[in-house]
Amino acid sequence: MSPVASLTRAAKTQITRLANGLRVGHARRPRDELPIDRGVSHFLSGLAFKSAGDISEPEMTSTISKLGGNIFCTATREAIMYQGAVLHHEVPMAMNLLAHTVLRPNITPDEVQHVRESILFELHHMAARPESYLVEMLHAVAYGGQGLGNSVLADSDSAEAMNAAKIGRFRDRLYTADKMVVAGVGLPHERLVELAEEYFGAAPPAPATPIKRDPAVYVGGSSQLVVPKPPATHLNPTPPLTHVYAAFPSHGYTHDDMFPLSTLQLLMGGGGSFSAGGPGKGMYSRLYTNVLNRYRWIESCQATHLAYLDSSLFSMAGSCVPEFNKHMLNVMLGEMLHMAQDLTPHEIQRAKNQLKSSLLMHLESQVVQLEDVGRQVLADNRRIEPSELVAKIDRVSLDDLVRVATELTSQRPTCVAIGEELSDLADAEATLAAFRAGTATTGRKKWYSWK
Repeated sequence: MSPVASLTRAAKTQITRLANGLRVGHARRPRDELPIDRGVSHFLSGLAFKSAGDISEPEMTSTISKLGGNIFCTATREAIMYQGAVLHHEVPMAMNLLAHTVLRPNITPDEVQHVRESILFELHHMAARPESYLVEMLHAVAYGGQGLGNSVLADSDSAEAMNAAKIGRFRDRLYTADKMVVAGVGLPHERLVELAEEYFGAAPPAPATPIKRDPAVYVGGSSQLVVPKPPATHLNPTPPLTHVYAAFPSHGYTHDDMFPLSTLQLLMGGGGSFSAGGPGKGMYSRLYTNVLNRYRWIESCQATHLAYLDSSLFSMAGSCVPEFNKHMLNVMLGEMLHMAQDLTPHEIQRAKNQLKSSLLMHLESQVVQLEDVGRQVLADNRRIEPSELVAKIDRVSLDDLVRVATELTSQRPTCVAIGEELSDLADAEATLAAFRAGTATTGRKKWYSWK
């Protein structure tokens, strides 16, 4: 039996909808936050598995410790996931804890204050590494600070203003059965349905007037964050760098173009300028061969694809020494504009093989399988099985790659940058206009002449 067939047979997905609308972990969408809700999802992830119902926080902590498994909560831009990995005979107890923290959290003032202090400490720590804000900046500019442009992080003002009443109102509005999925891996589907009925059957049903989510609206544009230089007496062993993100919008992850876009990302590849044995050893992606192996002043350059339900950002992240700021966007946008030029069958097949290999290796993990089932069922009421994913990747053609690359780069870009000195950083839209009009320095040798 082939690895794909074996994995598919083991991971076949069944879906059941309970009477209250809950699909058989729990998910909620931070992108649905209103301006007054800023930071609630950040707080909710920190408030997970505190006191709930008749279970005190010490009892909750003690029970989780006795289970000997791994129970945690993570928040992303489109979902909050409460997850547990425990032994088979402990599943009912884990489900009980999950149901308590999702449906019956107490959210006491002391718990809110404890989470507030943790978040403020986290923000203080991030301030020492301002480049960690780059992805949040990218989304805020790309989506105009609305919907997907909402930050998954609270800021200091929203953290200080947060209280139990605000969190409760938010939960009452969005924590309903129609927005929940109970997913499981490693136990029979019938048993999972029984446990979901027992512990989540009391989840509030959907409101009479369903809450509609506004579609993602891409805006685009540019933004820069100049960080102060450290004092002369400050000893910093690492030189300052300019960090840049450039992105173009595309379809969400339920669209068939997800597969050529993901293939294109692997084809572009990239990473850091150093690897064991020398820069780029054994790495043949476009960004290693065309960028990282050519320019000593570029510290990193990597293609990324940030995908959501109804939108995505195909982007390139790079960093360079500040003296070469004026060339950085020229290199990055030049590579993006010419992604689909001179593609060879060997290059395309290598990227497709990498994508299939990465996908199947990740799905060998039950934790990844669990998250995959929950996300797909929540978004599309079904799960695409691994064999179907592999077949869709195999069908990606040269024409598909040329088409999606052309569509991407015909749109308005988003560009954000963080660094100590950004005055000489090129304007993204002006750079693209020059390339398109043929007035930029032309010829690949001239584009890449700053070694």
